[in-house]
Amino acid sequence: MLFAGGSIAGEARTPPLDYQIGTQPLADALQQWAQRSGQALLFDAAELSGLRSRGVHGRHAPDAALEQLLQGLPVKVLHGTPGVYVVRRQAAAPAPATPKPPTPATPAVAAATGPASVALPTLQVTGSRLPRTSVQTTLPLAVIEREDILRSGHGSLYDLLRQLPGMNSHSPLSSARSGDSMYLPMGAAATTSLDGMGPRATLFLVNGRRLPRYPMVSLEQGALTDLGGIPLSFVERIELVRGGASAIYGADAISGVVNIILRDHADGPEAMLQTGTSSHGDGAQNRLQAATGGTTRSGDRWFIGADLLRAEHVAGHRRAWNANDSPYPIGLLTGNGYYVPAPLCGAPLRKDDDGCWFDSARARSLQPASTAAALYARFRHEGEQGHYAYAEARASQTLQRLELGPTAVGLNLRNGMVINHVFQEAGSVRTRVRALEADLAVGLGRDQPGRHWEAGLSRQRSQVHLSTKGTVHSARLQDALREGFIPGFTELPPQLAAQLFPTIHNRGRTEQWQAWWGVQRDLFALAGGNAQLASGIDLRRETWTARPDALLGKGELALALPVEQRQLSRQSNAAYTELGLPLARSLRLDLAARWDRDGRYRDFSPRAGLRWTPSSSWSFLLSSGESYRAPSLFERRRPPAYFGMRTLRASPALPPCTLETAQGCMVDVQVAENPTLAAETARSHSLGASWTPNDALSLTLTHNVVELRNEILALRPEDASWESATWSLDGSGHLQGVRLSFDNLGRTVSRNWVLRGDYRIGQVDSGQWRFTVDALHQQELRRFRRNSTTMDLLGYSTPDTAGTLGVQWQDPRWDIALRANYRGSTLAWLPEQPCPAGQHDDGHCRNPDQLRWDLHLGRSFGPRFSAALDVHNLFDAQPVNYIPDNGTLVPGLDDPLGRYLRLTLTFR
Repeated sequence: MLFAGGSIAGEARTPPLDYQIGTQPLADALQQWAQRSGQALLFDAAELSGLRSRGVHGRHAPDAALEQLLQGLPVKVLHGTPGVYVVRRQAAAPAPATPKPPTPATPAVAAATGPASVALPTLQVTGSRLPRTSVQTTLPLAVIEREDILRSGHGSLYDLLRQLPGMNSHSPLSSARSGDSMYLPMGAAATTSLDGMGPRATLFLVNGRRLPRYPMVSLEQGALTDLGGIPLSFVERIELVRGGASAIYGADAISGVVNIILRDHADGPEAMLQTGTSSHGDGAQNRLQAATGGTTRSGDRWFIGADLLRAEHVAGHRRAWNANDSPYPIGLLTGNGYYVPAPLCGAPLRKDDDGCWFDSARARSLQPASTAAALYARFRHEGEQGHYAYAEARASQTLQRLELGPTAVGLNLRNGMVINHVFQEAGSVRTRVRALEADLAVGLGRDQPGRHWEAGLSRQRSQVHLSTKGTVHSARLQDALREGFIPGFTELPPQLAAQLFPTIHNRGRTEQWQAWWGVQRDLFALAGGNAQLASGIDLRRETWTARPDALLGKGELALALPVEQRQLSRQSNAAYTELGLPLARSLRLDLAARWDRDGRYRDFSPRAGLRWTPSSSWSFLLSSGESYRAPSLFERRRPPAYFGMRTLRASPALPPCTLETAQGCMVDVQVAENPTLAAETARSHSLGASWTPNDALSLTLTHNVVELRNEILALRPEDASWESATWSLDGSGHLQGVRLSFDNLGRTVSRNWVLRGDYRIGQVDSGQWRFTVDALHQQELRRFRRNSTTMDLLGYSTPDTAGTLGVQWQDPRWDIALRANYRGSTLAWLPEQPCPAGQHDDGHCRNPDQLRWDLHLGRSFGPRFSAALDVHNLFDAQPVNYIPDNGTLVPGLDDPLGRYLRLTLTFR
């Protein structure tokens, strides 16, 4: 529907409402109109930048109020589906050229004088195929808009997400140490997860499509999703849904979904230069971004952008607080507690009168060196009669370099003696990670009143190459020991040194094809509007290829398990149905169901949601659903840490022991894969209330419950007392070993409260204040493990309370914001264990809570140039972690760089 100065028609008139929308940027005015009217409204803030509305005051019907907001502006209003308004900027008519007299060979042609009407896609909630308004949606949805992304001052998508309350961080350094050994990195993926349920339970999407899995598998976490290849400069907004939603999003949507919407438009050429450094004079980051785009006269939209990033390496010794309280003794330790320090005690070892010591924290990187380049392009063609087609392409390359410290080993000798040694002869284990990612998608569809369909195809590829120096060849080490080499006491023979520390190369690749087809249509009229039905199919094929180094494949590297070369594939198919029933103007019921088949795994995921809006000020949400996660190709792994000789307590449930000692049964513990894993399933429930008394204030409180069942956990040696499948018996039927694997052993329950608020006062012309709050209280995080005690996980990696409070002041030139980031205290010992006596005596059983402040100072110097200074961790709050061997860092929660300053210059 085209608006050209007349009245807006096409929808039944609704009762008048009171509007008090002042003169301000058009995008802000439209947002206030949508909140007050309860109508679906689609617009692009970037496209409408520079336009200002005169506002509207008094009682008006929604369409009349919208007409006043747009009066005199070069925009048009269209309808996608009934009840959905679409506001588009009109392309300026080209200046008339000086007419030339026609010649016989060149007849005069009349020029077109107006833009054609364009049908745009319907407004949708993330993942759902049903259009709906923000008031009607029955999903607990949070949206981070582009303006808030830019105002945050963060340099990466990973840094932005990990600051959200309830979001757990998995940094490149922590993921690198979760492979077969902390000295043999599995990669450098940067990812996050929701509410303490782990990264496998959070589904990541880009423009509604699944991101490919990171090709290098974490033994601890399984499959990860790397966010490092998506620059923030490409992101338009981020949509976050808490709780299980497999009925809408598919498998893996157990604790939540993060959908990253990329830009599809730019108002002409633009560029951004960003540079940052810590107050310690290190950790420099420099970014250059350039983009352009626009809208043609026929309504086609296009965008193309490039992003370059370079980050400086920060070594562990650059921070004085990064040190372990109990360094590792290097030398000979006897069974009666006698210690002989190693006489060869060179750097990075520390020698004093008491012995020779190794501090692993100071030898590890705090920030990897990184160089990244990314490209993104998107084009959408608007055809006649609602037809459209689009294509988008994204590619990135990331190079990272990090250090994990020299390899530390304990060599068991006879008579219970042990030699602790750090191979400083090889230097630090140094890893270079080269990651390539590519994503290509095409689609076509048609928008008509009351009906919409779309089909598409995408191909994604993620490829990683690890080059690691400083590893230890175990066979060559045995040769050196036989030739008289005593680590730490004698010099390493030069002829063996070159062979003892090889450089290894590991490669992995993930390829993913996705295809989809769906249709959405109106069914029949109900009291609150038309009932709507969406249905369709999703197809996916995933292939994972792992090519470990030959030495790793043979199991010839110290402190590492052998890793096989593999190529595995899986076909996944799904069919879905969604039904939206506006039972009344104040009551909406949504039903959804999805049937998934992932290889041999099958599951049915239903969901129901109810939204009741008794008045323009109050809205209540109730939703419930089931989700599932099939063991992925990357679940073909073994549990970490358990291998070697262990002692089991005597138990009548165990068979006779081959090697019995006074302490119990000595067994050889090995790890294995479990091909019979079952799918994890989950139930989730959300109950929420929203209060919006006027256009300036909104408050939302939501209670979320997720129960994860059949959780995949690692078997432990003590589980042999009830799980006979772990037993390894000799020829006489005596227990000689235990084989451990992953199994469906657990049930985890998460309960939390989420509070969000937004209050605005004043006018943009004279200065507008904005106050925001985003807080989460984790009420329960408890794991029930088969044949074991209940494990309370609350307060360990996930604090019970976290939140941000923001204050912003903005006028046409200045944008000033101050944000407080609060994180509650965490427990300083491991789950299922008591606080160690030494920590208890020192009062170090809990890590203290932390309050960090961020400052944003933005200044506009006209319509084309702006500058911003962001200061993170304004008062340089230092990490505190009393758990030994962590260098005072709380992994995933603390920022290791301290106060950080970032300057951003933007040209449009």
